[in-house]
Amino acid sequence: MELAELEREFLRKLLGESWVSPPMFDHEIVARLVELGLVETEPLPSGDIEYRITDAGRAAATA
Repeated sequence: MELAELEREFLRKLLGESWVSPPMFDHEIVARLVELGLVETEPLPSGDIEYRITDAGRAAATA
């Protein structure tokens, strides 16, 4: 699978810790990573979304 540089950068960021989106974040930017199962999301009570890397995402980030 071929990832864009922005997608790779996002995966590398998630290697260290999960990330909570700011209110104005364009979730479409990383929607493909979620669809591919490289990243999982969890809606938070605040309305923000937490992003976490999956095992498949870890493998893709280090490939």
